[in-house]
Amino acid sequence: MNDVLVLTEAGLHCPAGGFHIDPWQGVDRALITHAHADHARAGSRTYLAADRGLPLLRARLPADATIDTLRYGERRRVGDVDVSFHPAGHVLGSAQIRIGHRGRVIVVSGDYKLAPDPSCWRRVWNFARVSSQEA
Repeated sequence: MNDVLVLTEAGLHCPAGGFHIDPWQGVDRALITHAHADHARAGSRTYLAADRGLPLLRARLPADATIDTLRYGERRRVGDVDVSFHPAGHVLGSAQIRIGHRGRVIVVSGDYKLAPDPSCWRRVWNFARVSSQEA
């Protein structure tokens, strides 16, 4: 794919950040785009997601899951990359994950919606040289 994101048996992995995005199996650190079952799976040691999706993640994941959150647009350094979550407009708390590494920007979106939906924030377009989107 590129040197920032690689595909592994567990799914999309960011070696420089030490995390997976919507992993298919348990990993050390999982960044979650939204709480649907095909994106948020039990078994990871820690989770990071958009704060608006926390109630849904709490309902989906085990009670003892360690879930940390960021507000939309808030940046956090994870390993050697900067990550932030931005509205995807898919469901409540859905997010695109923006990854900044050595001057490059990559945006990963699990699912998104183009039509307005009163249940969630409208998608914010993030421009990047590389964009990974579920089809």
